[in-house]
Amino acid sequence: MLPALLPEGATALEIHSDADRPELVNSFAGLGVAPAATAEHLLFRRSLRRRRGRPERATMRMNMPKDAIYEQRFAYAHITPATAPCRAEPGAFVRLVFRTLALDLPQTFELFPTDGDGDVALRFRTPAEREAAMCRQPFELDGVTVRLSRDEDEILVPDVPDDRHRYMVHAALHEYPIEQRTAKDIEKHCRRFGILREIDPACFAKPDLATVRVILQLEHPRETPHEIVIEYFDGTTSRIPVTICRVWDCSESYDATGRYVRLFQDPAAAA
Repeated sequence: MLPALLPEGATALEIHSDADRPELVNSFAGLGVAPAATAEHLLFRRSLRRRRGRPERATMRMNMPKDAIYEQRFAYAHITPATAPCRAEPGAFVRLVFRTLALDLPQTFELFPTDGDGDVALRFRTPAEREAAMCRQPFELDGVTVRLSRDEDEILVPDVPDDRHRYMVHAALHEYPIEQRTAKDIEKHCRRFGILREIDPACFAKPDLATVRVILQLEHPRETPHEIVIEYFDGTTSRIPVTICRVWDCSESYDATGRYVRLFQDPAAAA
C-alpha cells in the first residue's frame, strides 16, 4: 500500500463515500498520439461527471477526423487574478476584452460554460480563427488578464492559492501507461477535474502500468473520478483507476508568503 502523504502539522479530513464520486472522466490523448501498448477497444464509452449545482450528464466522443477538426475550434479562457469581480460573468468580460483589444479579430465566436477547464469556453468558426486569437494573447484590461489555452496545451498553473479550490487531495493513479507518463500528459488528464499541483518524480522511472502519485487541488474531493479514461484516435482507451489517499485543507499546503510547499521528494536529491 502506498503511504498517504500529509503536510507537516496538517489535519487529515474525512474522505467522503466513493458513491459521491463520478464514475469516470474521459480525456482525448490528442491527434497523432500513438495508443499505449496496453490500450483496449471498447464498444461503447461514456463519461459521467457529477459537479455541484449541475445535473449529471453523459457525453460521447466520436473518434473521427471531423471531430478532431471540431475540437480545434475551441479555446479556454483563464481569467486572473482569482479575485477579479468579472469572473462572476466571464463570458461577458471576454466579449468586452475582444471588442476593446481585438476588434480586428472575428467576433463571431460562441461562449459556453466549462467543466472546470478555464472560466469560459470559446468556440470559433474555424481552427484558423482560434489560432489568430491565440497569437494575440494574453489580453490585459482594467488590471485583469485573460489567457487562452487549447485543449491539448499544457496549462501552467500559478504556484499560488486558488480561492475556488479549497481542498488538497493526495491521489494514486493506478495502471498508468508508460507512453502517457509525462508531466504534460498527466497534467492534461488531471485537468479534467482539478488542478495538478505536484507529481511524484519517482513515477517517471517506474515500469509500465505502475502507479502515479499526484497532489491535486479541487473544489471538493468528491469531484475525483473513480477512473480516468484516456481515449486515442483509433478508438482504443486506457483506463486508469483513481484512489483518494488523503484529503486536507489547501491552506496547509502554502507557506506564509502564499507559495505552494512541495510534498514529494526528488529521488536525485534523496540519493
